Amino acid sequence: MCYKLPIKQVTSWINVLTSTNIPIKSVALLINNSPVQNLFIEQFSHLNIKTYQLIKEADPNQLLKQILNSDCNILMVDRSSYPLLRQVMSADTQHNIIIALTQESWMPDWTWTFTQCHFLSQQDLP
Repeated sequence: MCYKLPIKQVTSWINVLTSTNIPIKSVALLINNSPVQNLFIEQFSHLNIKTYQLIKEADPNQLLKQILNSDCNILMVDRSSYPLLRQVMSADTQHNIIIALTQESWMPDWTWTFTQCHFLSQQDLP
C-alpha cells in the first residue's frame, strides 16, 4: 500500500517524538514507502539518531533481530508493517517504547492491550 506523507508531516512526527520525556535512543522504521522512509532517515540523521529500516530485498526477521538486540525505543510503523510490529511486540519486553502509527488518524482499539507501550497516531500531531 503506497501513501503520501509530506515533509511537513514527517517533520511533525520528529517534533512530537523529540518533545517526549523519553530520550530517543534509536528508531526502527517499519515503513514500506521508500521516499517516506528516506525522509525519516534524513531527519533523524540530522539529530544524530540511529535508524533501523526495512529493506525490501532483505529478510524481515533480520530487522526484527536488529531491533530486539538494540536499544531501539521508537518504532515508526505503517499499516503494511503491522505483522512485523506484532512480532516485535510479542518478543520485546522493554517498557517505555513509543510506537507511532503513521497512517492511523485515531488510536486503534487493539493498542490498549499493549500497556507497556505508548502509542501515537496522527491525532497527536500538531
